[in-house]
Amino acid sequence: MYDEVNKKLCFNADGKFRILMISDFHAGSRRKGFEDGNPYSPKVKEAVEALVAETSPDFVMVGGDQCIGHNPEYLYNSFCDIMSPVISRAIPWAHIYGNHDREMVMTTDEQQRVYETIPHCFSKRGPQDIFGVCNYVIPVYSADGKRTAYNLFALDSNREISDYIEQFGIKQEDNNIRLPFAFGSGSVQAMPFFQQVMWYYNTSRESEKENGRKIPALMFMHNPCIEFNLIFRNPEECDMYGEKREAVCCSELNTGLFTACLERGDVKGIFCGHEHMNAYHGKYCGIILGYDSCVGYDMSAHDDVRGGRVIDISEDGSIETRHIKLMSIMGDKALRRPDFFEGGLNYFIRNTHL
Repeated sequence: MYDEVNKKLCFNADGKFRILMISDFHAGSRRKGFEDGNPYSPKVKEAVEALVAETSPDFVMVGGDQCIGHNPEYLYNSFCDIMSPVISRAIPWAHIYGNHDREMVMTTDEQQRVYETIPHCFSKRGPQDIFGVCNYVIPVYSADGKRTAYNLFALDSNREISDYIEQFGIKQEDNNIRLPFAFGSGSVQAMPFFQQVMWYYNTSRESEKENGRKIPALMFMHNPCIEFNLIFRNPEECDMYGEKREAVCCSELNTGLFTACLERGDVKGIFCGHEHMNAYHGKYCGIILGYDSCVGYDMSAHDDVRGGRVIDISEDGSIETRHIKLMSIMGDKALRRPDFFEGGLNYFIRNTHL
């Protein structure tokens, strides 16, 4: 439920609250030129409409790699166009940044100022004294609006290991972050820095002190943490469900985020985007780790996995989640138009050779 007057998220009268997570628009990031006046596939908007109509969410989290930060007017108009099924229904939403959002003409600081002018936005700049943009927490209040019942944490997972090299002053001769025998897949990706982990930890403690009890929470970021590898490597032990069709592109430097969540004991689930062809979730040490696949059409993806993730939370602290496939809603209408993607037929439907 959305208390628009007081701009508060509240549980519904039945004690339920539904979140739809959608990620990776990649709106225009793969198109060469804007000659036709349409820099992204129109199917991404159709996909958002289908998911919103099917799931009737109380809140939408946009999980990064929007990739539309070319200039303020373009960002505003393009995001409002793609998200019109959400905005027209007055559904509150928030966003986080992905690695590719830092490759746009506008900085994420500049992008943030635009996002915050879009109707029903709950995203925040976050503290200026820690790394990244979009480190914030959104409370979800009880049905009567009198107490915080859940916290929604958003963390900026940054871009690549070059962030660490620059921030930590790692010398070229000491830069062996990526090793042949890696913890994960040997990816170049980053994750929240330790100072961001500390911000979460301290904010969680403050919330507990203010409310007189530990508040259950969810966490959203674009890149996965390294523990996502444990789910597919131990599918039975972690109750894995869903597709894993590409590598887990996580940071090889573990900044302790998962352990901090475990120690605090409030986070019930950590959800990310980034991998367009992974749509699995599982549970490790009592915390759900889940991908939401992708909703975009202008990048590598499999048509039979594209979709979003529903996360149902209850005022009693419980949580349920499932991946929603667009083809299960739209049928063949969810298939890609290959003329809108430079990969052509390679990703028009699932490539069974991967």
